[in-house]
Amino acid sequence: MRAPLPSHSVPRPLNWLLWVGAILLGLVLILSDLLQLDGIRLSQARLIVGRDFFNVWSGGRLALSGQLDRIYDYQAYMAWQAATVGPLDPYNYSYPPQSLFLALPFGSLPYIPALLLWTIAGACFFLWAARPYMPASLPRILAIATPAAIVNIWCGHYGFIIGGLWLLFFRTVDRAPARSGVIAGLMTIKPHLGLLIAALLAYRRMTKAIFIAAAVAVSLILLSGFAFGFDLWRQWLIETSALQTRIMNAAGDKFYFFMMPSAYIAFRSLPVMLAAAIQGIFSVAALCLVWRARDADPKQLAFISASATAIIMPYIFNYDLTVASLGFAILLYGRWNALTLWERAFLWFAFAAPLLVMVFNPIAPLSLLAGLVIQLRHTQDDAGYALRPFGRIWPSKARQALS
Repeated sequence: MRAPLPSHSVPRPLNWLLWVGAILLGLVLILSDLLQLDGIRLSQARLIVGRDFFNVWSGGRLALSGQLDRIYDYQAYMAWQAATVGPLDPYNYSYPPQSLFLALPFGSLPYIPALLLWTIAGACFFLWAARPYMPASLPRILAIATPAAIVNIWCGHYGFIIGGLWLLFFRTVDRAPARSGVIAGLMTIKPHLGLLIAALLAYRRMTKAIFIAAAVAVSLILLSGFAFGFDLWRQWLIETSALQTRIMNAAGDKFYFFMMPSAYIAFRSLPVMLAAAIQGIFSVAALCLVWRARDADPKQLAFISASATAIIMPYIFNYDLTVASLGFAILLYGRWNALTLWERAFLWFAFAAPLLVMVFNPIAPLSLLAGLVIQLRHTQDDAGYALRPFGRIWPSKARQALS
């Protein structure tokens, strides 16, 4: 019989001090944007309030007006935005063509109502998806107040949508394989984030879910091709991919680098091959750790695989870490008395990593990897074993370690 998991929470007022300390920079970022608002423009940043949501809105607007040829044409796209709202720092539409189905309804609205609807609907969806994962020690509303969630609100990005789908997938993967396949197919809106989901389906030989996920993905490709033209797929695969590579390897300290928690970006000042080798080491370590957890309960694996994805991907942003950040909070706040002092410290750094990365890049990959190790140390597999990074212990010892 599996040992019960302790649920002791962080003592007050330390619980609020830890949380506020982790999100403080995010609140400062939001306030700084509000203080420089000039209409919908951010006068100092030369961007639009809601930041990356302007791409969603622009894509929808261009599709509705029949100007599809501008979406993946970097210069034409920026020219259209400048003509619409005035000169801006560079934006680019980096999402695959099926994302336009989601962008269309928002592009049909004025910008501010569209931004509000995007933020509120995304937050509600993520809250609903996260509800079964939340321990009694954490108010449910805090699922949308983690450091990654704050960044996602500030940036107006897809973090709540992809994060909500991620949590739904792991909630349904065992009891509703067909539904989990549909969810996996929908997540191809950001395909690089679904690497470990595909690996999980393959490892568990979930043929039905794999077939349905592939069918949904292919259907979205075909539907978007017929709706918007198949040439958009060529542009996205070739031109946009090349542009994203140039962005990741741009010279100098670009602001967006301080939103990227990967080891490759953290050590970008080193020769490119050395930075790539360091990224490889972090990726292999994360893959080995998540492999150790391959038989864990899906609700535990949801957070372990999200943490590993954040480490493995060289091209990832802090607003993509909504699930990973929540997972660290759930472990820290739900299992406080089961954690050692150093585990508490490292989990807090991993929890805060989506914002700490903006202070000092290397904090993020190091903290995320340490957090993943700790998650594994406090996870049980389906046989009741307590997992360890380099082995597992018998159930009798597991009960002692987890009590």
